[in-house]
This record gives sequence, structure tokens and C-alpha cells, in this order.
Amino acid sequence: MSLLTLDVSKCVHTSNKFAICNKCVEVCPVETIHLENSTISFTPSECVGCGGCDAVCPTAAYTLDDFKPINYVFKFLEDQNSVLTCNDTNFPCIASLSVEELLSMALISPEQISLDIGPCTDCEIAKTNLAIINNRAEEVNFLLEAMLQDKSLRIAELNYEVKKDLDPLSRRKLLSKEGVKTAISIKQQLQNEVDSSDENVKTHTVTAQDIMKIKEKNIPDRRSLLLMAMKRASVPEVFHTIDIKDISFISQKDLNETTCTNCQMCYRICPTGALSSDVRGSVINFNPLACVQCHSCHDVCEPDSLTLRKTFSLSSFFEPKIETLVRFDIKRCDECGNFFAYQGGEKICNRCRIEEEEAKELWGIK
Repeated sequence: MSLLTLDVSKCVHTSNKFAICNKCVEVCPVETIHLENSTISFTPSECVGCGGCDAVCPTAAYTLDDFKPINYVFKFLEDQNSVLTCNDTNFPCIASLSVEELLSMALISPEQISLDIGPCTDCEIAKTNLAIINNRAEEVNFLLEAMLQDKSLRIAELNYEVKKDLDPLSRRKLLSKEGVKTAISIKQQLQNEVDSSDENVKTHTVTAQDIMKIKEKNIPDRRSLLLMAMKRASVPEVFHTIDIKDISFISQKDLNETTCTNCQMCYRICPTGALSSDVRGSVINFNPLACVQCHSCHDVCEPDSLTLRKTFSLSSFFEPKIETLVRFDIKRCDECGNFFAYQGGEKICNRCRIEEEEAKELWGIK
């Protein structure tokens, strides 16, 4: 049995109590993942190990101990396979692969990849996961067509049987690296059975080490895989622009210079570094290829100055560039001496202005 773990340092709810992301809750076919007051919880014994939560999590905060999507993708492509099926004992469910991973596989594979939904007929979790699989395949095919790539995913009820090694373990094979790996795997599965039999709910708890890891702004492995796959894609003659509703894992943004207070929260909260600034905080830059559409930056923007662009230009995949959303006139505050975005009038930063207004109200001064 697979053992599900949550890296709370990657979950947007750890660093942002205003985060609205609940994608893992929505896709869980057994409804064991819960979100309450920015706290994630789940019961290991109820988890079926389908990997759907990992695939849908923008920051890849979930992991299964016995299945790493990036490793499986590379092995699948290396073996020149063309059928994705859960009849493969090393593969939990097609829903365990994200749109980015499926798109990457379609771009890299020399053959058309088929998604075998035959086993879904007798699968208890297909009621939830089959719709997810179909939606992801539809998004991938739409993007491939919009990118003018002569590629596509095929969905079919194949009930494909994966060839298995039926040779008994010889003494030589048992003592080989593969034999040792098999023994370790069996031992880990037994340990997982013990761990997952614990009925206690696993709760979102944050340690000092997690807080340190939050400061590390990294893109998920699936995004690195996609960027590598895009280098193999043929550059289209025309870059199409699509509706933002048609792409689920990346975005482009606009920022209202008039209402933005340069509070710095958006780029401080961004888990991947898609939003960034310079040492003085005089600019807000945005790298679309690092955005995972987690929405966290929007959740903390009090004046709603930061918005999702209603369209997405596919040129970002082929001609990547960092966009400057806003530049600020930086002055030093006459009260505290800190630098701030000056917008005319007295040279007082927003914090000092608020403190002054609160002091006047306390003293009854108008």
C-alpha cells in the first residue's frame, strides 16, 4: 500500500492563511483530505494511493512513497512505451499524472500515447478519477492543437496487459542490485501497511525546518520537465492566444499601478519566485514560466491590484521573457527612514501614515 505524505513547506496554506486553494480536497476520490482554517488533514488508512492529489497540487506538496511521477515519465519514455495503463503495477492511476506531465510526454514521445481507461470499468474510484483523466487529456490536446504541434493523446478502452517478468528469482538475481531493490521495496510495503493502519488523522503541522524551506523558491519538477519538452517542440509560425480558462497550470498577470501600495506581499508569498523585485523594492517583475497558478499572490493583495490576465499567449512557451508589471519611484520616509513607493505629497511611508492616523484617532485629533 502506498503511503501518502504532505510536505507542508510547499503547501500554500502554510505561508498564507488567506489562500483559497482546495484542489486536493476536490479531487480526492475517497474524500479523506479535509481543509479547515488553513489546516490540511487526512487519514492514511483511508487513502487509496491514486496520486490524484499530487497531480493537481500546484506546488506538488503531496508525494507517494512508492511512486514518483517524474521518474515514471522518464522510464516510460526510455522504454519507448506508448500506452499508459494502471494495469502496470508500477503505475497507480492515470490521474496521478498532471496536465504538464501528460503534455511533456506527448511532446517528447515519437509515438502517439494512448490512455487506457479500460480498467476504469471495474474501478471503485473511477467515478471521480475518470472525469479528471478526460478533462486533462482534453486540455492537453487543446494546447497541442493551439501550439500547432502534430501530436495528440488518445483515450481508449484497451485493457492493455503489461508484460511481466515471470522468471523466478535465482540466487544470483536475488543478490543483484535489482534483487536488493525488490527486497527493500517489499519491506517498505510492509512498513506502509503498519503506518497506514494507524487510524489517527495526519494534521498539517509546521516545524522550524518547514519555515526555513518556505524561503526556498523552487518550481516543481513537472515544470522543469515541461520546459525541457518545449525545447523539442517545433516553433509555430503563429503564436495563438487562448482563454485563461483553457489552461490550468500557468498564467499571465496584470497589475494596477494606481492602486498597488507596494506592500511586497505578492512576491514574498509567491512559492516559486514567479513574482520578484530588486533590493530596493522599486519594481515588480513576473516570470510566466515559473507561475503555477496557485492564486496565492491574489489572495494576499488587499487592494486587488494584481489580476489574472483573461488570456494567455502561447508565445511564453517559445519566447520566454520576464515581464515588468510596475516600477515605483522610491523615496526615503521622513519618519522612519525606510524606503517606500512614493506617490506624491508628504514623504511618509504607508506604515507611518497609518500609525499617525491611529495616533490622531486615539488622541481625538482631527
